[in-house]
Amino acid sequence: MATFFKRLLTLLEYNLPWLSLLSFVLGILIASHSTPFAYSINQFVTAFIDSYTYIAPIAIYLILTPTLLKLLADENRGKRFATYTILWFANARLLACFYAIIFTTVVFDLPFQTGSADFYQALTDAFYSLIWMLTHNIYFYAVYASLITIIIALRFKRLTHFLAHGIDVIEYLGAFIVPLVPLIMLAVGAYVTILPEVIQQTIGPELATLSFDTVHLLGLALDPSDSTGMLLIYIIGALLTGIACACWHLALIGLAKLKMPSFSLKSYFFDYLIKVYPLLWATSSEALATPLNLRMVKKFCPDIPDEVRQFVVGTGSFLNINGTIINVFLMTGIVAAILGIPLSFLQLLLSIPIVFLIGYGVPGIPGELLLFGGPMAICIGVSPELTPIFLSLYIGLQIGLPDSFRTASNSTDECLCAIILNKNY
Repeated sequence: MATFFKRLLTLLEYNLPWLSLLSFVLGILIASHSTPFAYSINQFVTAFIDSYTYIAPIAIYLILTPTLLKLLADENRGKRFATYTILWFANARLLACFYAIIFTTVVFDLPFQTGSADFYQALTDAFYSLIWMLTHNIYFYAVYASLITIIIALRFKRLTHFLAHGIDVIEYLGAFIVPLVPLIMLAVGAYVTILPEVIQQTIGPELATLSFDTVHLLGLALDPSDSTGMLLIYIIGALLTGIACACWHLALIGLAKLKMPSFSLKSYFFDYLIKVYPLLWATSSEALATPLNLRMVKKFCPDIPDEVRQFVVGTGSFLNINGTIINVFLMTGIVAAILGIPLSFLQLLLSIPIVFLIGYGVPGIPGELLLFGGPMAICIGVSPELTPIFLSLYIGLQIGLPDSFRTASNSTDECLCAIILNKNY
């Protein structure tokens, strides 16, 4: 039975790309002819996002605890590598902020400076928000629980040895996720089919009575007050997120190639990217896809030591969220354009400390831009009267496709980061 399952799994992995695409198309076709099916899928997706609040902390704890224990077992090199990796992720996040601001400035042709936003108020609010997250956020609770477990485990060698192998179990479970990918893609196909209606419901019908500015994107003049115009803004915004994340990813590929001359782009695409991307894109969940990601990184780069791969991929699921950082600034530009809010390069630049800090409180959750909306509204000087509308658009337009693109970028970046950081191990 074990041999049969292994052969079946190998066959599924080999055919996963076209099976995922076929399932996606099938989901669109079924939803187009069956409204009840489409809405049942929408309810399933909503329930998944709601339940993720409870799933993510468990996943973070189960991944962080054994990966840190494995590294700390090597008291010299392991500790230095853990510190180096965390600092490397922080520097990458800062660089992603600058990149996203430049990308947004070019796309929306923003001036260097306009008006005066209450930056100090935004920074103060962001600081208090960070303090609140440190004391109330369930994801930080998971990190604290992990650190307490590690402190206790390090006093008992047998417990350390036992827990350190936990990440191997999680990595093994990735094999059982492979058969689920086509089914998840079927659901995503159905979800995308009714996405225009979902967006309208999320944004709220009261926005239809408001006066919006014409939005200019990719040479098109789009009217947000029209449902078709709003849908096109959403789709183009999602594609811009995908393009921005893809350019960031290509830069990492170039760096990985420098670090590992034997790196093959063809092998990377067919042996890793195309097999893990569908699940990430479908679930918008870095933490949930970590077992599969660990497995695929191991198969693509078997020479990377387990402790390096598991720590970089494991902690990267909530520390390496540069796709999200990119989406924060791009979504700010889109909503500001819709509402006619003056926006400048300098305003976005001054918001970097806020985005950088809040990013540590949103470890890979679907719809995580929700936490950035309020601080960004303050930072760019949105009036109190307009803030609720700004937040409605900011939250509504980031669900679905933008969420998928930024999540897939976050997690696939981790494979390249493992290659890059392995040279420093």
